[in-house]
Amino acid sequence: MILLSARQAIHDAYAVHLTGKSYAIDPQEFWESNQGKNPNINQQICNAVEAGMIISTVEGLDEPYKSWAKWAYGPRTEHHLPDQGRFLEWLDRDVRQNLESIERKYREVTKEKIRDVVAYAVLDYRAFVINEIHLYPVSLIINRCNIQRQNWKRDFEPWHEYYWQFCDQQLDRMALVPVANSVQRLKYGKEQTD
Repeated sequence: MILLSARQAIHDAYAVHLTGKSYAIDPQEFWESNQGKNPNINQQICNAVEAGMIISTVEGLDEPYKSWAKWAYGPRTEHHLPDQGRFLEWLDRDVRQNLESIERKYREVTKEKIRDVVAYAVLDYRAFVINEIHLYPVSLIINRCNIQRQNWKRDFEPWHEYYWQFCDQQLDRMALVPVANSVQRLKYGKEQTD
C-alpha cells in the first residue's frame, strides 16, 4: 500500500480487504514468485499485512468513531451500509439529546428540519474533505429542507456549524489520529527495511 494519509489508508485498507484473495501461501508458488515468474505476490502479501494493521486500528476504535471512519473514509460499497446505519443512528440520537438539553424549545417540525440540516452538514463535510467540493452547500440545504431563508441564521445555522466543527474537531481527531499513528509506524518499518 502507498501510505499517504490516514484517510487514504482507511480507504485503501478496506479496499484491499474487500478485493483481496486468500493469502494462504503455497511454498512452491512463493519460491517461484521470487524467481521472477510472479513478481506481484510479495507486494500483495505486504499490502494485505499493512491493510490488516490499519483495519485492526479502525476496528479497535470506540463508537461512533469506528463507524465514522469506515463510513466516511472506507470504499463506497454495500459492505459499509451497516456502518453508515450505525453512525447515522448515533448522529440522530446525539442531535435529539442536544435538542432536549437546551433551554430553547423548538416546534416539532423545526426539530425534524434541524435533524435534516445536521445530516446534510455531515454528508457535506465528508464530501468536502475527500473531494474539496461542497456537495450540499447551504443554499441547497435550505431548498431541500424547505426552510424559510430568514429563519436560517436563527434556527439552523448554529446546528450546521456545530456539527461541521464536530466532524472536524471531534470525529476526525478521534478516528484519524490513531490511524495516522499506525501509518507512521508502517512507514517507519518500510524505511528500516529499505
